[in-house]
Amino acid sequence: MKTFAIIPIAGKGVRFGSDLPKQFIEVYGKPLFIYTLEKFQNNCNVDYILIACSKDNMPIVKDIINKYNLTKVYKLVQGGDTQLESIINCIKSVDNELSIEDKIIVHVGNRPNLSDTLISRCIKKYDDIGPLSTVVPCIEVMINTDDNAIIPRDKVVRIQTPQVYSFGDLKKVIYDENLSNMHASTLCDLLISNNYKVSFINGELTNFKITYKEDLDIFKAIISSRENKIEKGEKNEAKAVL
Repeated sequence: MKTFAIIPIAGKGVRFGSDLPKQFIEVYGKPLFIYTLEKFQNNCNVDYILIACSKDNMPIVKDIINKYNLTKVYKLVQGGDTQLESIINCIKSVDNELSIEDKIIVHVGNRPNLSDTLISRCIKKYDDIGPLSTVVPCIEVMINTDDNAIIPRDKVVRIQTPQVYSFGDLKKVIYDENLSNMHASTLCDLLISNNYKVSFINGELTNFKITYKEDLDIFKAIISSRENKIEKGEKNEAKAVL
């Protein structure tokens, strides 16, 4: 049984308001999507990584992958017009190499701040509950703007990635002839709309998606704080040795 991580990075980042797709923006000298990929490269439960990117960016992505020695990257796949299409393209690119028991963990490239613990928990939890998606509580007041009705916060959650499925879970759905007529945006709602059961487990509030420039500022602050703590720890350790 193998575990494939699928990381789509083909988005154009329209909402981010930059000419450069946000996944390629450098944070302290490192492209944003590399922060994400390194989490899966370093996780012992992940065997292979599939990346979906635009055709034009494939040479750039390949060079960056080599630069950071991401040895688990198995294949670069041309992305589709939507994130879901990109993910499906990745699955189809290796479907003759997969068994129905093989696991597929999907995570979007612009969520770079997930923990190693979350990746492992998702992969292992699949064995107990089957298809799953991470979710976090909705902390704001929700309202339906069509009728101004308040939606109780305890009745809704925010769906995140990682999401975990087996190839067997996805095989019938992704080859459905009616797929093009469906309006799903993720594998989670694609399966649910096809009457498959998807379970939800707690995600991480810090595993936020970088959509706007303010999100990038927050991520930079987290990285800066983390590096400062490491530096202080190294100095303290040096003093202890002396």
